[in-house]
Amino acid sequence: MKYYRLILLFLGIALILGCERFPLGGDFLEKAPGVDVTKDSIFAKAVYAERFLWGAYETLPYGINTGNNNWKNKMSHDLLESNTDLMHSYLNWGGPFTLYYPGIYNSATENSSNATKYSLYQDMGFTGIRRACIFIENVDKVPDMSTEYKKQLKAEARMIMAIHYSDIFRHFGGVPWINRSYGAEDDFSNIPRLTAQATCDSIVSLCDRAMVDLPWKIDNLEEWDGRFTKASAMGLKARILLFNASPIFNAAEPYLAGAASDAKLVWHGSYDVNRWKLAADAAHALIDQAEATGDYGIYKPGNGYRKDFQDAYYKRGTGETIISIRDMFRTPNASWDYTFYWSSYGWGSTNPTQTYVDMFPMNNGKAITDGTSGYDPAFPYRNRDPRLYETILTNGDPFRGRVAELWIGGQERRTEAQTQARGGYIVRKFMLDCNTATSFQSITHWPYLRMAEIYLSYAEAINEFNGGPTTEAYRCVDLVRSRVGLPGLPTGLSQTDFREAIILERALEFGMEEVRWFDLIRWKREADFTKPLKGMNVIGSSNAGPFTYVTWNHPTRYWAINWSPKWYFSAFPLNEVNKGYGLIQNPGWE
Repeated sequence: MKYYRLILLFLGIALILGCERFPLGGDFLEKAPGVDVTKDSIFAKAVYAERFLWGAYETLPYGINTGNNNWKNKMSHDLLESNTDLMHSYLNWGGPFTLYYPGIYNSATENSSNATKYSLYQDMGFTGIRRACIFIENVDKVPDMSTEYKKQLKAEARMIMAIHYSDIFRHFGGVPWINRSYGAEDDFSNIPRLTAQATCDSIVSLCDRAMVDLPWKIDNLEEWDGRFTKASAMGLKARILLFNASPIFNAAEPYLAGAASDAKLVWHGSYDVNRWKLAADAAHALIDQAEATGDYGIYKPGNGYRKDFQDAYYKRGTGETIISIRDMFRTPNASWDYTFYWSSYGWGSTNPTQTYVDMFPMNNGKAITDGTSGYDPAFPYRNRDPRLYETILTNGDPFRGRVAELWIGGQERRTEAQTQARGGYIVRKFMLDCNTATSFQSITHWPYLRMAEIYLSYAEAINEFNGGPTTEAYRCVDLVRSRVGLPGLPTGLSQTDFREAIILERALEFGMEEVRWFDLIRWKREADFTKPLKGMNVIGSSNAGPFTYVTWNHPTRYWAINWSPKWYFSAFPLNEVNKGYGLIQNPGWE
């Protein structure tokens, strides 16, 4: 008898209770009971059953490094953004530097490396799915819990499954679908990869089922902020339908020939414009309800363009973030429990590129390449889109009670070759001033999905379905831009020009939020993978200037000169494919 051994490995784990490092609100978790427990004892009491579900919450993806082991050490202390054109890494043991830039990554890499962008072995996707399944199957046994609350908790468990499947889908295409808690004795030979469309439909079904029993909003944010709501389910549905409608799947031809394409695991087999309509409808359903109630939206309290944008992604409980993921209640003081500080500030894992800096327009909305924009290359950071300053630390910007010294010889860049600020910049997003006054010991979260994305997703989807932008599409984009004081997009844009404006807007709004990589692959943007990436040397001798700004090119990545569309999706581990139980490898990694 053949067993689906990959899934068996994923799911053959011990029954583990919630981790006390994962409080969502101030009192979300208490210390779990001892490990000598069974399912019967866990589901004999409401408080223990809840803690088991919190343990499933703990497996959810967190976009920055908060630990030095397991899935909390993303890409071996690096970030997905470093694989895009927005950042370039100089961390010489990180995944981008060691695997992707030199083109060494392959299916064998997935056998054991913790440096890949999503490891089926070491990330917690199927672990979280199994915990959620166990919870759904057993929570009805709990005697001291109301029927309505059980329904809500089951819906939360389904959302945990949906998020994990969404991430696996976006990295691999169609996936084996697990919807019950398989054990070591089960036969997995009848669990093939679903097609890409069937995977999407299954994720959407989880969201649809969950939203029926989830509250529209969390009333007690102090204690329960971070738990799933109906808005969470509606938003995730919109995100996955947009990905499913995009050209990586939805096209007349597959991105690359192969058995997986023939089986429609990484391609739908044809183009259908109605997939865009489904995505647009899902996004606008959430927009309509959010605007009617006022509970969610573009966070804009009027504290200044920069502060409003910073709070939109960083602050909890604002109504902007509709899926908020927690790893810890407060960030520690630059310890090994917060390796994001060391890797992105000191080790150079996410050096913002000059290529990214150049994407940010002037504060009048005009590109810096527009001769009428007012851009002055002698003062390149003056009067720019405020999101630039909150995403990237630039020379002369206020920093730690002084100004940032990113000129060679300054405090932030002592030498040209040091990894910190090697490309001329330092990440500011999530780091803020990189000290206890701002980022350390602060209440933090990962904004997995924000309302700004829903507005931009609607605009993109309706533009594709309609053959050009509508009035409502413009309104949705302009709402996002207005938070930072940018004027609305020029009217009369073609479908192509509006599409490009949306993709750019998403890069400016969601830098460091794991949006750019998926935008590049779903639109098959080969040109953005192969273009030269620029860095900056700021030359001067003091903060008074004058400064000379000299651009240069970061080292060329392998795929820039040896491009293959195979890079759009990850490879399944070679060991599993070689076992001969029918796992079909993704195109190009055979």
